[in-house]
Amino acid sequence: MPRILRNLTLHRQGDKEMALAARYGFRLLQEPEGVNVDPGPEGLVRAGRELAEKLRACRERGEAVLVGGHTGVWLHAVAHLLLAREPLPALYYFDTRRTRDDAGRFVFEADGLVGIPIEGHPE
Repeated sequence: MPRILRNLTLHRQGDKEMALAARYGFRLLQEPEGVNVDPGPEGLVRAGRELAEKLRACRERGEAVLVGGHTGVWLHAVAHLLLAREPLPALYYFDTRRTRDDAGRFVFEADGLVGIPIEGHPE
């Protein structure tokens, strides 16, 4: 049975991303479970704590995590766990190619799934 890759981004993953994750041995959960941020530093801290709790839950269930969303929230959550000497779940992101469509908007296409190595971290 494939390992779960929990979608902690802020957007729904498409069929291409689902198939790509499956090629790497994961069952990607399509619906986003990322954390939105309220304005100001208090909003960032609150969101960082919420994301840290989600990361703990994923670790306890043995799930890997798809990273994405608000960079500051991720920095806060990961730093919080590492400073507390808590292990992280395995973290992944989609390696994406960025092109422009006919209207000049960016289009992102996933080309690979990349694990984020954290030196000194067990996974």
